[in-house]
Amino acid sequence: MFNPKEATEDSHALNLAIFCFVGFACLVSIYIHYDSGLKYWLLEYFGEEDQAVILNIQDADGDRLTLKEALHESPRDTFKNSRHFETHGTMIVEINPTGNNPLALTFRVPDTWSARLKSEWIPVTYLSANPKIAHPSDLLTEFWFDARVLLWSLGIGAIVFFLGYRSAQKWSRFRNRMRHY
Repeated sequence: MFNPKEATEDSHALNLAIFCFVGFACLVSIYIHYDSGLKYWLLEYFGEEDQAVILNIQDADGDRLTLKEALHESPRDTFKNSRHFETHGTMIVEINPTGNNPLALTFRVPDTWSARLKSEWIPVTYLSANPKIAHPSDLLTEFWFDARVLLWSLGIGAIVFFLGYRSAQKWSRFRNRMRHY
C-alpha cells in the first residue's frame, strides 16, 4: 500500500544520502590533489622565476620503478599520477633567492627532459616566502591537471554542502511536522 508521507520521507533521506556520497567523493578528490594543486597555484601566481645552476643530474639508467619502490618513495604521487612509474632522474640545483642564502634543491625530473638540457642553467619558479617550495618552470604544467581537479572539487563540494544542508533542513522540518499528526 502506498503511503505518500513515507514516500516523501524516503525521498528526503535518499537526497541526503546522495549528497553525502558525492560530498565524500569531493573530499577524497581534494585530499588526493590538494598538495600539487596548491603548489601549482602558489607558484603560478605568487612565484618568482630565477635561473638555477645545475649541480648534478643522476639518471635512473632506464629502470622503471616497481609499485613497492614507488609507494615507498612517494605514496601520494603513485596513485594520482600514472607517469610516476616512468623513469625519473634526480636533479640537484642551486638557486639564489633574493635576500636569502643560496639554497640547494632536489627535483625528480623525467629522463627524457633532462637529456634535452643544453646548458648548465634552468629556470626555476620558487615561492619567495618559502624558497623550498620550488619546481622547474618548464615542468610546472605537470601540476595543471591537479590544480583544475582541486578547483572543481572545491566548487562542487561547496554546492553539495549547501544543497545537503538545505536537504537536511527540509527533512528535519518534515519530520517535525509529522510529529504533530
